[in-house]
Amino acid sequence: MTRARAHTGNTSSELELEYRHQFDTFTDVERLARKTLPNAMFERLNSGVGEGATFRANRQAYQEVEFRPRGASVSPERSTVTTVLGETVSAPVILAPVGALRLQHPAGAVAAIEAAGRFGTVCAVSPATGHPLAELTPSHGGALWAQVTTAMAGRDAAEQSIETVKSIGYKAIVVTVDSALRPKTPPIRLNARTIASFAPDLVRHPRWTVGFLRDGMRLSVANSAVGASVGTSARPLAWDDLTWMRDQWGGPIVVKGIMTAEDAHRAVDLGASAIVVSNHGGLTVDSAPATLRVLPEVLEAVDGRAEVLVDGGIRSGNDVVKALALGARSVLVGRAYVMALAVGGAAGVLHMLQLLQDDIQRALAFLGCSSIQELGPEHVRVPGDWARV
Repeated sequence: MTRARAHTGNTSSELELEYRHQFDTFTDVERLARKTLPNAMFERLNSGVGEGATFRANRQAYQEVEFRPRGASVSPERSTVTTVLGETVSAPVILAPVGALRLQHPAGAVAAIEAAGRFGTVCAVSPATGHPLAELTPSHGGALWAQVTTAMAGRDAAEQSIETVKSIGYKAIVVTVDSALRPKTPPIRLNARTIASFAPDLVRHPRWTVGFLRDGMRLSVANSAVGASVGTSARPLAWDDLTWMRDQWGGPIVVKGIMTAEDAHRAVDLGASAIVVSNHGGLTVDSAPATLRVLPEVLEAVDGRAEVLVDGGIRSGNDVVKALALGARSVLVGRAYVMALAVGGAAGVLHMLQLLQDDIQRALAFLGCSSIQELGPEHVRVPGDWARV
């Protein structure tokens, strides 16, 4: 495995140091995250709800799509730069809104935002990261999106969140529409008793344990971030909530969790500037199709009226290129960057983003493209049975 430094240009002292935990692929970072995180936390991060069929399907879909390489056509310049909702990004990779980041690494969303800013892309922030939204401000010129919902605490709390991110300078809000019910998975409720029961596992993962103890995060905050309670949300989000949030916000809205043409039509009709084809990484309902398989259906329904993004199962720059070839504007990554965060904080996330960008440029070379804008369906081969989806 080659060794690389996870820094570019003028960086903070953390990023100027040679990166302690080297990785060159998602398999590498997954292995390191397994060593870093307590077992229960790693398994929750690396699994899906139910039998895990949707979780596995997301990954399988990318493996089924093949490239159609072009010979003797390598361009000396291969650009990964694009725009998403008018923001220029250095590569079509956005950090997805993920909860409980502060439990993966003490710096949590602060580190993710720093890495995204240094790399030159968007970081979408969950209100359940473990840090209040008011503390999460743009870093190094990066753009932020805020996930906002009425489902947990009603419209009053949502309105307060919207006003907060407006004042900070967030560029868009993300409304997730596929979480009417919380996953029926056993909660990790942190208290003196459960921490004592985790003691052997914590001893085997001393770096995480020391970081958690030094962080000084209150257990109530930790439980809120990890989603300790299970069952039905107090008030599931409805489509009229999206209309209400659109009016409160007055800016671009990204609707996440779209899996059908019908919902795509409705989201765009209600004012979505972008939609994310997403099944929540297989964490909401099992037996849903892979997001990559649904992407063509959603693109046809949207018909250019909004930007279409996709998440779920993305583990390499090759996966990003496949999604773009099938029509996505950009992708969102979740698990890949969260594992990198757990392993190396901001430096780990930045290194992961750089690896994805390197992979994209390499794929462009073999496909005979000088930029991601040249990608199209002619650059990939899709299984015949996808046409029936």
